[in-house]
Amino acid sequence: MGTISHPTTYKQKHNKINATNTNETHCFTNVSDHMEWKDSIEYGNVHNTKMKEKSVDEKKISQKFTQLSITTNTEQPLTVQDIIGEIDKIPNFLSKRSKPFKAIINEVLSTTAIIRTNEMIEQLRQIGIFTYKKIFIRIHHGLWFSYFKAGTGQLISQVEGQLDYSTNLPIWPKEINALVQKPTHINNKNENDFYMNFINDRLRVLDNKLKEYEYELIKRINSISGYSLQVQHLIETYVEQNLSTLRLEIEHKIQLIHYDYHIQALKLEYYRHHPNEYQKRIMKQLCCSKYEQELTKQEFDLLQQKINYYNSPCQSFECSSISQSELIDSIQDPNIRQNLFNQYKKIAEQSRQDMFNLYLKSAKIQMDECKKKFDADMKKLWYDRRSTADNKEISPLMINLIEQRCNIIADRIRCTYVVKAKSICVKHNEKI
Repeated sequence: MGTISHPTTYKQKHNKINATNTNETHCFTNVSDHMEWKDSIEYGNVHNTKMKEKSVDEKKISQKFTQLSITTNTEQPLTVQDIIGEIDKIPNFLSKRSKPFKAIINEVLSTTAIIRTNEMIEQLRQIGIFTYKKIFIRIHHGLWFSYFKAGTGQLISQVEGQLDYSTNLPIWPKEINALVQKPTHINNKNENDFYMNFINDRLRVLDNKLKEYEYELIKRINSISGYSLQVQHLIETYVEQNLSTLRLEIEHKIQLIHYDYHIQALKLEYYRHHPNEYQKRIMKQLCCSKYEQELTKQEFDLLQQKINYYNSPCQSFECSSISQSELIDSIQDPNIRQNLFNQYKKIAEQSRQDMFNLYLKSAKIQMDECKKKFDADMKKLWYDRRSTADNKEISPLMINLIEQRCNIIADRIRCTYVVKAKSICVKHNEKI
C-alpha cells in the first residue's frame, strides 16, 4: 500500500484568458424548493382570499423563474486543512454505539480464531477507523490530483480522440483560483509556478497523511493474531459502503473539472485566431444563450420529477404533519369532524395542485423563451456570416469552435442535473 505517484510535471507558458460566466457553476433561483404541504396551505390561503389577484401571483412566480441562474455559486472546495480536520472526527458508523459496526465485529469474532475481549473489540474498531481515514484521504486525493493534472496539461488523455483544440495546456481550475491569494503583480510564468507550488504542497500533505494512516493500519493489523485478508475485506467493504455518497460527490466534482477544462480550452483556441470585438461578443452571447436554454430545460424536467415525488403516496396529505388539526380533532360530533376534515383535505390538495401547475407553467414559459432566444442568436450568427460587413465576418472554423463550446456547456449542465435527479430518487426510496 503506497502513495499515489504524480506524473512528470512540466510548465508551459500561455496567455491566460479569464473564463466567462458560462463555465461557472450557477444556482437557479428555484421556487420549486417550496413544495411542502405547509407551502401549499399558505398558497391556498392567499389564493382563496385574493382570487382577483391570481394574475399578480402568477406574475410573481414567473418573475422568480425568470431570475435565471446568474447567481454564481461561491461555495469553495474543502481546503487540505479542512480535510484533515474532518478526518479527525470519528463518523457515527464507526462509533462504539453503532449497531451495524457491532454486527460486523461480531461476524469477525464468530468466524475467526480471534478471542473476544473488550480490548480486542476496540482494536478492531481502531482498524475500522484507520481504514476509514485511508479511504477518505484517497478519495480527496483524487480530486486534488485532478486539479494538478488540469494545471499541468495532463488531465485529458489522448484516448478521448482527436480534437480541434489543444488539450495539453495548463489550465488551473477555478476552484484553485477561489482558494489561493495571488500576488498583485505576477506574470504568466510566475503565476503558473505559484499555482504549482500551492498544489504540490497540498498533495504532499495528503501523501504524508496517507503514509501515516497506512502505517498505523498495518501496525494494528499485525498486532492481532488470526487477522486475515477476509477480515480486512469485510471491514473495508463496510467502510466503503458508508463512504459511497462522498465518493460519488467527489467523482462528480472531477467530472465537472473535465467539462470546465474543455470549455476553457475551446475559448483559448478561439482567441488564438485573434477574434475582433464582434467575434468575441458573439461567442460570449451564444454560449450564454445556450447555457440559459439548457438550464431552463433541465430545471423544467427536474421540477416535473419533484412534483412526481411530492405526488407519491409517501407524500400524501395523510402522511403530512398538517393533517393533524387540533381544532378539527376537538370537535365532538364525529360526522361534523369528518366533514370538516374532508373539506380541509380537499382545499389543501387543490391548493397544492394549483401551486404545482403554476410552477410548471412558469418554468415552461421560461424554457420556451430561452430556446427561442438561442435559436434567434444562431440565426443572427449565420445572417451576419452572409452579410457584407467585413467586421462581422466569422470563419466556419470559429463557428465550429463556438458550437463545440455550447455543446460542452450543455453537457456540463446535464451532468449536474443527473446528480440532482438521483438525489430525488434516493429521497423517494428512503420514504418508501
